[in-house]
Amino acid sequence: MKQRYVSWFVGFVLILSLSVSVTAATRTFTTYYSCLPGTVTAVVLTNASAYDAEQAFTLTLYDAEGTLLQVITRGLDSYQSIVLFLNDFVEEANEFSWGSLNIEANLLLQAGLWLGTEAAWVSVINLQAQSLSTEGLDVVYYCHGSNFANTENRRTGIGVINPGDDTIAGTVYVYDASGELQNYSDFALSPHRSAYFKPETVFPIDKELWGLIDIRANAPIVVVSEYYDAEGRLLDVDVIDSVYFLQVQQEEEGGNS
Repeated sequence: MKQRYVSWFVGFVLILSLSVSVTAATRTFTTYYSCLPGTVTAVVLTNASAYDAEQAFTLTLYDAEGTLLQVITRGLDSYQSIVLFLNDFVEEANEFSWGSLNIEANLLLQAGLWLGTEAAWVSVINLQAQSLSTEGLDVVYYCHGSNFANTENRRTGIGVINPGDDTIAGTVYVYDASGELQNYSDFALSPHRSAYFKPETVFPIDKELWGLIDIRANAPIVVVSEYYDAEGRLLDVDVIDSVYFLQVQQEEEGGNS
């Protein structure tokens, strides 16, 4: 795994998804953003309830090194909307100006992301809240999967983000189309830190490798899959906000674990 460099993101189109865990009082949203040079990200937040709130939400922004950039708290009147341009909160954009975006809301919050370049907006995403309960489960690994291509005409980059307050450990497995394991790499991410893996740094392009990248971590993560053409132009971005499998600790017969 390695840190992302700025040249991969100039002029990008970002398609975001959102993961959210819900408690009785607070909704915590975790997603991904990028404010690298040449890119723009804005967040639209709406109070979808009939009640005013002096502290409707708190938005927390971390860079790829896990450094806290901003903590922003705002109030919202009933059905009021505001927009926050995240680039305004990044003092000097560099290769680490991307990573974890967390939003905690004390009301029925609707959120949308406006994404593009300095010249034009290129994508608007209305975020849908999702929840995954692991209550009562002794989870060993959270498993995320992504298709990849490392061929003459297509390239792939994988970002992994630790949105939490504890260090996360995991492993990235690379399988080809026949199901053969080609490579694997262990990783550890400090709280709120992000890392990047590009298959073409490991495998030659002429090998025409494609298949599955399987990422298993011991705590929830955010996975970002980026797809490029042969010239390095970004074609698509997929933010993977849910696991395909939870590996849990199994009790042996007799009650021993």
